[in-house]
Amino acid sequence: MNEILTLPATPRDLATKVRDLRNERKIPAEYYGKEKENLHLAIDYQTFRKVFRAAGSSSIVNLAVEGESEPREILVQNVDYNPLTDEFLHIDLMQIERGKKMITKVPIRLIGESPAVKTLGGILTNNKNEIEIKCLPRDLLKEIVIDIAELEEIGATVRVKDLEIDSKKYEILEENETMIVTIIAPKTVEEEEDLEENVGEAVSDEVAKEGEEEKAAAQASKESDTEKKEKGGNK
Repeated sequence: MNEILTLPATPRDLATKVRDLRNERKIPAEYYGKEKENLHLAIDYQTFRKVFRAAGSSSIVNLAVEGESEPREILVQNVDYNPLTDEFLHIDLMQIERGKKMITKVPIRLIGESPAVKTLGGILTNNKNEIEIKCLPRDLLKEIVIDIAELEEIGATVRVKDLEIDSKKYEILEENETMIVTIIAPKTVEEEEDLEENVGEAVSDEVAKEGEEEKAAAQASKESDTEKKEKGGNK
């Protein structure tokens, strides 16, 4: 079993503005636990970054809250990011219940090189980046690895049912036929030309439509001004 990482945290005073907290390079966090009071926490940015990079969202982490003698076992349930800078904005932490199965999402990592891509010019399409599973906390997976070197032909696929996972430990909460990875044929020159032509026609139609709408709006405005003038003259 991998070593469980520790994530230090301090209780957060809600009177402190989140902006001030982030200026101190700390992240606001919420701890959610069953039969335990939820906690408002602050976590050092760089410390969380290192722990999250190693543990991800499907590995148990020891949450060491300042002032408590024992750490709390948690999962990083959700992370909010700044859409412009991709920096962490907020974290949700979920309590682990030992001996009770839980649902979590496990990332998928692709390794190797597909002969269908390398020699046949196929295009690798990755349809899912994570898989939802149900298991005991002690059996949590950090990731599921798929070797795409086995995809040797155009049309080769990996579906949920093809994953090599111990069914006694893990219940996959996805449809068996759900596509994870597939190799599609490269577009021919004719298909590329048709695509460019269709895109060009669509753009032309859109420009023409916008032109007609602008004309109609201008005409309506002109008619409205005329009506106002006529009403003014009749007073």
